[in-house]
Amino acid sequence: MLPHAAPGGANARIHRPRRWINTVIMKLTQQQPSRALYATVAFLATGLLFVMYNALFAKVPSPRHDNLGAGVAGVADLNEARYNPYASNNKRRLAIVIPYLPPADGAPTFPAYFDLFAMSAAGSAADIDYLIFHCFVPPSLLPRPDALPTNVKLIDLNEANAGGEHECGLAKLFTRVTDQRQKENQMQIPLDQLNAKIADQIIDMPYMLVEYKPAFGHIFADYLKEYSHWGYSDLDVVFGDMSRWIDEDEWNDYDIVSYGFGDQDKLYLRGQFTFHRNDPEYINQIWRHCKYLSEMDIRYAHHPGKFESAEGCYSQAVLVKKDIKVKWAVKAFTDVGENSPIYTQGVYLSLGSAPSLTSSKSYQPKSVLYTAATVGTGQQLLHLPTNWFEDTKKYPKYAEGLPIQKMVGERSKVQTYRMLYEAGDEEAKDVKCMYWAPKTYQMDICTVEGTVASDEVVILEKGTLYKQKFVERKKLFPEGIKSFPFFHFQEWKRIYRTTELLPSHNIRQTNIMAGLIITKEGALPLFSSSSASSGWKLRHGQLWASSMTSAWTAADTGSTFASPSNNQFCLKSSPKGYPKGATLCESAAAWPQPGADKGSSLLEDSAAVTIVRSPTGSSTSKIRGKKAGSKASWWNVKHMDANNDVTLTLTLQITATHMKEKKVVQSLLVVADSNLYMWGGHQPSVLLVHVESSQTEGEGSNGLFTQTIQMIKDKFSPMGTPSSPEHLANTLVAVVDSYEPGVSRKSLLNMAEFAAPTRWIIAGLELERGLLLSKEASLYALREAKVYADMPGHVFVLPQFASTRDDTRGGDEHHLPSGRLIYSSAGADLLPSIRGKQTMVSDLAQYDCTKCAEVEDEPGEEEGLDDGGEVRRRLTDSSSFSIEKSVEELIEDLWWDLSVADVYGTVGGFSGEARASLGAMAKMHDSVELSLVSLLDRKGGRLEYLRSFDKSPILLIDRLGPKREMMTLDLAPEVEDFGGRTCFHLLRLAQLASLGYRVSVLPGAFAASYPNTRAALCTESIQKSGPADCDCQLESESAIKEILIDEVKRPGKVAILMAEVDAQVADSRH
Repeated sequence: MLPHAAPGGANARIHRPRRWINTVIMKLTQQQPSRALYATVAFLATGLLFVMYNALFAKVPSPRHDNLGAGVAGVADLNEARYNPYASNNKRRLAIVIPYLPPADGAPTFPAYFDLFAMSAAGSAADIDYLIFHCFVPPSLLPRPDALPTNVKLIDLNEANAGGEHECGLAKLFTRVTDQRQKENQMQIPLDQLNAKIADQIIDMPYMLVEYKPAFGHIFADYLKEYSHWGYSDLDVVFGDMSRWIDEDEWNDYDIVSYGFGDQDKLYLRGQFTFHRNDPEYINQIWRHCKYLSEMDIRYAHHPGKFESAEGCYSQAVLVKKDIKVKWAVKAFTDVGENSPIYTQGVYLSLGSAPSLTSSKSYQPKSVLYTAATVGTGQQLLHLPTNWFEDTKKYPKYAEGLPIQKMVGERSKVQTYRMLYEAGDEEAKDVKCMYWAPKTYQMDICTVEGTVASDEVVILEKGTLYKQKFVERKKLFPEGIKSFPFFHFQEWKRIYRTTELLPSHNIRQTNIMAGLIITKEGALPLFSSSSASSGWKLRHGQLWASSMTSAWTAADTGSTFASPSNNQFCLKSSPKGYPKGATLCESAAAWPQPGADKGSSLLEDSAAVTIVRSPTGSSTSKIRGKKAGSKASWWNVKHMDANNDVTLTLTLQITATHMKEKKVVQSLLVVADSNLYMWGGHQPSVLLVHVESSQTEGEGSNGLFTQTIQMIKDKFSPMGTPSSPEHLANTLVAVVDSYEPGVSRKSLLNMAEFAAPTRWIIAGLELERGLLLSKEASLYALREAKVYADMPGHVFVLPQFASTRDDTRGGDEHHLPSGRLIYSSAGADLLPSIRGKQTMVSDLAQYDCTKCAEVEDEPGEEEGLDDGGEVRRRLTDSSSFSIEKSVEELIEDLWWDLSVADVYGTVGGFSGEARASLGAMAKMHDSVELSLVSLLDRKGGRLEYLRSFDKSPILLIDRLGPKREMMTLDLAPEVEDFGGRTCFHLLRLAQLASLGYRVSVLPGAFAASYPNTRAALCTESIQKSGPADCDCQLESESAIKEILIDEVKRPGKVAILMAEVDAQVADSRH
């Protein structure tokens, strides 16, 4: 019994809430409530108070509704589309118009950096929509709609002509510039001919699209009716906090605003970012001053091929106006100039704080760009919180909304060379300050040299030019830090490859990453202060556990149970010639998206992908917004565990030579089927087969291709058919057919890996060499996945051998109950005889059916690479590099010792004598990682060994890296440009080691080729096909060298950032 309290005493105050609750409940229940009921009500009341507090005081950074799940995103998009399919009906809203055509000589895709552009554009969704008008990009190579921000609109202008052929609607829209001449019957060529000529030119030379920028407000008027402003920009731009940078007076007081880089002494309207007041009758018609547009019919009747810079003529047209107000602001940032801090520090893109649990669909993501003000202040970036701009105590001015730039001093007039010429200076007519604009416009655009400084804004008002100094407000940004509204990477774009920028693709799908660091070598994860040195942590500080969450499934760009990867894979690339290291993707492929209308496209893909067998079925899935009870559209999740299962990914290349021999094709398919059989039907597997579709010569070549496709379909019949074998129950089989004779195997490896639905993946097996996994490989891989489930960041190597004998226990071959031929392989129980009798050797090359061409080095090389790109590297014997060879020897020795200990329960193993103690094996782990990292040194023989290593490593990979921001598939994919039988096969493993992954071996599991598998694939005609060209397929040594440098620098920079984060964590603990 509790003592009675005096009225008004402390106990009375304590029990007053309880009595109030008791009274309410008694009235409802007419009986004394239990303590459990008290606790329940108290818990609910506390939860309600917590929700109300978060709703009132949550900091909402600044719409991308995807962050809140597919359901919310769909509702938000639906509501937006009700009144306008292209814009939100806001009072003040800007439409940035960007037309796009793929390169005429490349794959029909968006550029490699498109996802980087789109992801950053989400941060300005409060005020800006980006309308991307495109043609000739097939649906399979388009970004998935649910992966794009709501303010990035893809508008397909592909049309069918009278003959049923596809054409681009852009050309028809562009003929609108001749509308006045059409009305006055002044056209010098018929409209249909003009349309055809424009179409031919923009298809052959897509860069000609920029000519039309000044007239976008008129050309695309039907799409801009609901916008207060329109403008133009480019895809090679990363956007920051545009809403914060566009000033109120720029919205309200100016007709045209252009953002430059401090070179506003040249008064041209920048193509990277210029916007206009949407005035269809006047502002949108200023371009008519430019006859190359308004008299387009005359131009195409005589000289259609001549390029005209819009920045020249249009700028002059604006400058001669007396009744408009224009501003040339200094706000942009670019990668021009190698002394810039971005070349040492990169550009930081922060996404701000993650949305709280109470955020609604009004949540708008942030994009804030910043870097070091100088090279000397770069250290500041490492100690700066990624969401520093949300700290209202330290940086109150950023949140206040005042203009970032403040005008100081008096305005003064600006002189151009036109003014000097009109004043009698004859030499003024020879001025040329812009090499890309015709001389005709130079006098108007060029200000008198030295009169306009980089810290001065230029304004055109009532026909007079003025300049005025500006300064940035104090306490807006951290000391030593520079911020900007957008970053134009006009130089870096030339060398960017898709695999360098994968971390940017899904960055807004989850709250795992704080942002990105954009560098010349690609996109790096931005580590936040909450990154634990020991690995992963959840948002509230708890250690990550595989049993707690599957959030990682949306974090990388790989597949999930619900949907395939939306990535594009470059099957074949070629060097561009300029700049060094630049390549052009000639052929690309992508996984078909479920639900896509395959019949709606008039286009042919760069490469066709056909799903031969899909393990789909009815199941419940909660991955990526899937509701309970919905059907899975990609994988059948009924018997799969995304966190702990292991997916086997296989690739197979069937060449024109193979197709000429039906028996060889059958044997290749049998080798693939045998590995799937060894893997079993309970864990998922992927088989990706590439078939050359038009490279067979002679009569009946098309019949050979059709026959090969049918053989694949017959071998891996779809589920539900009478001949469907059980071991293929969870197998995805797809065929990629392209016109390319030699596609990159590494691109196929990436494509297969990105189709896996599980966290753990096995990849790298060379089926063309007749390799088979050992019988227990699936069990050993599954065991390792479970052991390391709560320790992300591991990779395990499976050794591979060439066996000198077949597994005689079951004969050279045997038959499944279904009558299908399948090869048998050895298991761990044969390890004693294998090692003791040396019946398996590591050198696979000596058993290859076609040997590599033996040639000598050519002179004039440095470390095996020339700088000119003209002289091709010649293969050499790398046997002299014995130090680096120890990498493979260390891995195999470690595997043997661990396998013996694992199978026999003792380190002594076969003979009872320990060859290596447990302590020695632990040191061997460190030696393996150190040796791998040393390969990236590129000195002495290391480069040659790294390049000519002739095995594709078989790896068990964890999709989760050592830190939560590290997604393995995105951070360290295979380098697709390095196609070829021997072309930097060890590079990825070396990168993973340098990134802090723990590299080990998978004890008891291995792969081996056998006499029967090799004989089946090596017929007389295959042998007579000649020696194989085993070197890198990229025909430029300078390109190979530059790509390798980038691939070494990128993980190196990530490793440095990781070390800095760990050091900060350690310092904070002390």
